[in-house]
Amino acid sequence: MFTPDFLKNQRVLFVEDEELAREKLAKLLSKLFKEVVLASNGLEGLNKFEKSKLTDEKIDLIISDINMPIMNGLDMLEKIREIDYFVPTIFTTARSESENILKAIDLNVSNYIIKPIDTTILIKKITEVCEKTFFETELQDKQKELQKYLDAVDSVAVIYKMDENGNILFANKSMLETSKYTLEEIKEIGFYGLIHPDIPKDYLEETWKTLKNDEPWTGNTKFLGKDNEAFYLKNTIFKQKTDSRIEYITIGFSTTKENNEKREFQKKVIKTIQEFNKKEFTYKKNIQELTDKLSQVESYIPRLEEELEEQKAKTANRQRQLDHYEMQMHNVDEKYYGTMTVKAKEAEEYARTLAMIKQEKNLLAEKFRDANGEIIATKKELALLMKTNEEKIKKIYDLTDVIKSLEAKIKELTE
Repeated sequence: MFTPDFLKNQRVLFVEDEELAREKLAKLLSKLFKEVVLASNGLEGLNKFEKSKLTDEKIDLIISDINMPIMNGLDMLEKIREIDYFVPTIFTTARSESENILKAIDLNVSNYIIKPIDTTILIKKITEVCEKTFFETELQDKQKELQKYLDAVDSVAVIYKMDENGNILFANKSMLETSKYTLEEIKEIGFYGLIHPDIPKDYLEETWKTLKNDEPWTGNTKFLGKDNEAFYLKNTIFKQKTDSRIEYITIGFSTTKENNEKREFQKKVIKTIQEFNKKEFTYKKNIQELTDKLSQVESYIPRLEEELEEQKAKTANRQRQLDHYEMQMHNVDEKYYGTMTVKAKEAEEYARTLAMIKQEKNLLAEKFRDANGEIIATKKELALLMKTNEEKIKKIYDLTDVIKSLEAKIKELTE
C-alpha cells in the first residue's frame, strides 16, 4: 500500500533557474524526499542526471521549469529520454502554451503545473506521480516474484498441455528432459505415443471419461521415453476451456526413483525368501541327520551298559576263584608235604592261571575304564547334540518369524 514514507526513499532532481524559487521549493521538497538534487538550468540538470546514472544513485523524479537559459526543460528532457524513457517528470511553467504541452506529451511527461506554484497542488501531483511509480514498481516486483515461482515450478514439475484428441500442444523443460524428446518430436507422437504399452486401454478410457466430465484426474502413470526407458509420473490433469478450444493441462511429479526402488526392494525380498527357503531346507536336513545320529547313539547305550554288566560279573567270578585258590594254598598241611611236588606243579599251574586271571582282570578293568570313558564321551556328545538340536529348533522358530514378517511386507507391497 502506498504511503508518504515511500517518498522518503526517493531522490528528486529539481531544475529551476530562479534562485529564490529554487531554494524555497527545495526546502519543501527536502521534507518529502530522501534527497533533493538541485540544478539551475537544463544543461546542469542533464549533467547531474547523467552523473546519477554513472554513480548508480538513481533519480526517481524530475521537477523542472520549462523556460530556462542555456538549455530549456524540454530540450533537457529530450536528452534524458535518450537515457531513461520512463523516469517520471513534472514540468513547471509560467505560460500555458499548447506547443510546449504537446511536446511535453511526446516526451512522456507525467504532469505539469502552472506558476506561481501552489504547493498543495504540487504535493498532490507529486503524490499522484509517485503513487503511480510505486504501483508500477510493486507490479514489477510481483511479476519478478511470480516468474521466480514459475521457474521454480518449471524446474521440479513436469507440465504438458494437450487437446481432447491427445495431441500435445506444449511441454515444459522438465517434461522434455524426462522424456528425452524435443518439443517437435513430442508434438508429433502425442499423448498416446508417450504412454507405456503396459498401461491398459480401459485405464486410459476411464481417465478421459473423468476429464470430459469436467472433473480433474489424479493418479500415477507409466510413460516410455525416447530411449525406451520407462518413467513414472504422479499426475493431476484438469480441463481448461478457452474461447477457441478445450485444453487439458497436466502437472506431474516424477516418481521414477520411488518406483524403481520399490521394484528393487521386491526383487530383494523375493531373493531373500528364496535364499531363506534353501537355508531352511539345509537346516531341516542337518537337524534330521543329527536326530538320526542321536537315535543311534541312544540305542547303542543300552548295549554298552549290558556289556559293562557282563564284564563286571565275569570279573567278580574270577575274583572269587582267585580267593578260593589262595585259601586252599594257605590250608595245605605239612602232613601232605610228600605230595608237595605234585601240588607244586598244581600250584605253578594255579599260579599261571592266577596270573592269567589277574592279567585278564586288568584287561577287563582297562576295558571297563575305556567303556566308561566312552559312555561319558557319548553322554557329552549326546548333551552337545541335544544343545545343538535346541539351538537349531530356536533358529527355525526365529527364521519362521522372519518369513512371516517378510510375507506380511510382501503382502503390503502387493496391496
